[in-house]
Amino acid sequence: MKYLRTLLFVGCTIMALVAAAQQSDPVISSINDAYQKAKEDSKKNKGMGNEMVTTLNYTVRGQGKTTETLHFFFNTVEGTYMMTDDRDPHFFYYPLYYVTRSYNIGKKKYNEEYLFDSYSQRLLFALTQDYDENGKRFDRRFYFHEGSLYHLMGPSPTEFMVDMVIYQADDLKHAFDWLARNPKE
Repeated sequence: MKYLRTLLFVGCTIMALVAAAQQSDPVISSINDAYQKAKEDSKKNKGMGNEMVTTLNYTVRGQGKTTETLHFFFNTVEGTYMMTDDRDPHFFYYPLYYVTRSYNIGKKKYNEEYLFDSYSQRLLFALTQDYDENGKRFDRRFYFHEGSLYHLMGPSPTEFMVDMVIYQADDLKHAFDWLARNPKE
């Protein structure tokens, strides 16, 4: 009888742990929902006026010619500029919410995706692709909450890599802002 109680207790504990593991994190769930919506919107709204595409051609030393395509998706409802630097806070713009970046370095192709909160312009999610030492491509998914890394899926990056993802996202926001203000240049 004592053995049966112990077995029942262990079984209930395991079931409770499995149930807890299956409950999704609300922060990650909300980011995943926003990411899926951004991907769906970007597919069905192509050519609808809430996107901007720019292509860059340049040479990477020792690797050859590179073509980089940046695809910016933004909301069509104007908002007040929320960046924290010296810019005019009354400048109206279309808030950026999703960016895709594709490029090659030599024969390797890379794709990146960045999701922003369209109100605060904070980075919510980034998907990057890289190659391991055997040349196999893999993804890293960065989840951000309140301005810092919240969760990572994929191989562990160095702290420098996390900083580079944040820097790249910020750089893309500034590039979009510049392109939106200077469309003829």
